[in-house]
Amino acid sequence: MKKYAIQALVILIIGSAMGFVYNIVSPEGISIIAAENKTLTGFRMVTTEETQLYLREGGNVVLIDSRSPEEYFLGHIPGAINIPEGQVDEYFRKFEQKLKKAQLLIVYCSGGSCGTSEEVAKELISRGIPDSKVAVDQDGLPGWIRSKKPIETGAQK
Repeated sequence: MKKYAIQALVILIIGSAMGFVYNIVSPEGISIIAAENKTLTGFRMVTTEETQLYLREGGNVVLIDSRSPEEYFLGHIPGAINIPEGQVDEYFRKFEQKLKKAQLLIVYCSGGSCGTSEEVAKELISRGIPDSKVAVDQDGLPGWIRSKKPIETGAQK
């Protein structure tokens, strides 16, 4: 009986080791280490609820609207600055000190399939902002509006 238990244990260990190795080398393997909610580019994705939580906590959080100046004018999250995709150089210079001093930058756009927030986030990281300080609100302005939070209109101050 003891002999069979040892054999079963050896088979179990060898089988587990083989499965573990296969999982590591397989492109469809399951992540063994719990990953943070980060994209391949380093910034993390957050929801509107998380954005609101960060703002309530009162740290130095800067909201960045990555939509065009015309869209920003029609409505944006109160206090957000506008850094449109394709114009990051110009706007980065204008807000550089504010961006570098912030504890967290949350970039948003029109939500859903809108990719401008991710592009602006990548641009900020490429300009020396640590990826740990950059997040993208995946719900964008529509998520903010759905949560019945106020928006403001007008040009950037």
